Amino acid sequence: MNAATTLGIVTMVIWILVSVELSKTSKKDNDQKENSNRKLIVLMFAGIVLTIAVVISLFQKL
Repeated sequence: MNAATTLGIVTMVIWILVSVELSKTSKKDNDQKENSNRKLIVLMFAGIVLTIAVVISLFQKL
């Protein structure tokens, strides 16, 4: 398993966590939504950064 494969798997897991967090957001009260929004922002930032890293890694292999 090379670095690009590992990075791709981690990226997919993070985006799955983002979608799970989005589905849970509508069922929470305001205090829990604020904490959920923070978690969502962190997960989305990590997902974006890792997605960019995967794209760069794949372009380098061309």
